[in-house]
Amino acid sequence: MPVSPFSFDMLLTFAVLAGMLALFVRDVHPPHLVAMGAMAILLAAGVIDTPSTLALFGNPATTTIACMFVLSAALERTGVIDLLGRAILALAERRRLGAVAALMAGVATVSAFMNNTPVVIVMAPVVIAVARELQDSPSKYLIPLSYMAILGGTCTLIGTSTNILTDGIATAQGLEPFSMFEISGAGMAMAAVGAVFLGTVGRRLLPARDTLQHEILAEEQGTHKRFLAEAVVPPGSPLIGRTLNEVRFSAEADYEILDLIRNDSGARNNGFASLMQAVRGLRNGAAAEPAGPRSTLRDIPLQAGDRLVFKTDQSELLEIRESTGISFEAGSYAALPARETVLAEGVIGPNSRFAGQTPSELRLRRRHGSYVLAVHRDQRNITANFDSFRLRHGDVLLLEGPQEEIDRLFAQEDVLPITQVVRRPLQPVRAAIATLAILGVVGLAALEVMPIAGLAIPGAMLVVLTGCVSLEKAYEAIEWRILMLIFGMLGLSLAMDRSGAARLIVETAADLVRDLGPLAVLAAVYFLTSLLTEIMSNNATAVLMTPIVIGVAQQTGIDPRPLVVAVMLGASASFATPIGYQTNTYVYNIGNYRFGDFLRIGVPMNLLMLAVAVTVIPLFWPLTARP
Repeated sequence: MPVSPFSFDMLLTFAVLAGMLALFVRDVHPPHLVAMGAMAILLAAGVIDTPSTLALFGNPATTTIACMFVLSAALERTGVIDLLGRAILALAERRRLGAVAALMAGVATVSAFMNNTPVVIVMAPVVIAVARELQDSPSKYLIPLSYMAILGGTCTLIGTSTNILTDGIATAQGLEPFSMFEISGAGMAMAAVGAVFLGTVGRRLLPARDTLQHEILAEEQGTHKRFLAEAVVPPGSPLIGRTLNEVRFSAEADYEILDLIRNDSGARNNGFASLMQAVRGLRNGAAAEPAGPRSTLRDIPLQAGDRLVFKTDQSELLEIRESTGISFEAGSYAALPARETVLAEGVIGPNSRFAGQTPSELRLRRRHGSYVLAVHRDQRNITANFDSFRLRHGDVLLLEGPQEEIDRLFAQEDVLPITQVVRRPLQPVRAAIATLAILGVVGLAALEVMPIAGLAIPGAMLVVLTGCVSLEKAYEAIEWRILMLIFGMLGLSLAMDRSGAARLIVETAADLVRDLGPLAVLAAVYFLTSLLTEIMSNNATAVLMTPIVIGVAQQTGIDPRPLVVAVMLGASASFATPIGYQTNTYVYNIGNYRFGDFLRIGVPMNLLMLAVAVTVIPLFWPLTARP
């Protein structure tokens, strides 16, 4: 039945689409929440019906993507990726160019067969260590790490969720399914050109910046070892009633008091210090002024049983031990012995339970004897007033504490290491099983024994049942935010089809490009897809663009297959912003980058990849009339 122009359903669908794009650009809410909200509005308004909406959750492409997340986690947890990283580090000690080339090639190769986000997470500390070994800035390598992972993912059908999703949508639209390595030639050409660019011209466009640790605490990177030690204010101490501002524990005063612990609650990021300051202000007849944790800490009158956490070097620690009024002896108050500390950087990972909490709520002092010294987010370094600062995914933490406690914190995987290479031991048998599972899925899919969705499910079950990845970690490995984003965008795509909005867009676009020629249409599809990816995300763009370009191909008489490939490659071509692709977002904060750094190198990279795509796609899929 023909759809009347600008019907209510069509107008509402366009309004929802516009609102969704605006929210994507503003980045106020997570993309998956925006997409699911859009689907909910369209469902409630009757633009899409309940049975069709529920059927979206059984999409074979999303099932395949979920299973590939599990298979990727198995490779990571059995030490396969870590083995690659150690080999690259060993090479860096002998040969600079060889290490960088191996790094680029290794990341691209692994990303062709597994989710590229864990590849970047595992390899980022290795990249920073290689940069240190080469006496170079980590920022020269972290953006290339992300870009090569992205380009590697374009080389196979399973290299990125975008390829799997685009293939699924295209198949539902009547196209023949893509084979496992059908896009490999074009993808490898783009990866090769991209690697050459990043190693030559691109390197000059990258900034020379150091990590958060070196930027904030450069003055502390001397040869003196620093120690954390706790001292107790015993009953009868002359310090009782005095503040830390009134006390001097050594002649040099080259120490720092990190925390004052009372009733097992620390003052550094806790509320009782602010409360004491407010009470003092009222007593003086003046409003309390907000202050950082260290200033309020030093204004608190000491009580019996208070514990002071000192950070100092060994010589001054001996002098502080002789101070009157404090005790370093473990007794009823359980003061901890002095322990040498290290500085380490960690990032709040994609599945971290720390997201949404304040640094004080993490209770790192109690659980790990460690402290958050600074947080880096969006070009800002936050070093004080942590009590109201809520963490989110991608935040970089500068931590200080004993090495063994920092290692234990990283092992829990809520905070992922950046400046420390935490080695995951190779499990030979399980690593072999995980590798064979991936190769089995790839090989049998390439031989067309079974659709990839049918192969991915038993592959994922195999690595779980054999202990390559625990059931809990398997569930954690699945990027539910990505799946929810896909489901929401599929709902919008369904609404565009049902309301006639997609048909209107296709007919309008076909009229605009009909006389331009097939090559110009191909370039326009790639450019628009790449542009939308920078604004939204790769998966959202793939869902939106694939049905439209197939419709444009049918209207203009072009074979739709090369245009669908342009969507696959263009949806992964997110180089100009840190928000279009997960790996870009990850390195954005840990590399201490600015938004403009991505524009400076990403815009030329996007234009170069456009030129390569328009050149190589017709070589594999001729732009002839649709058969």
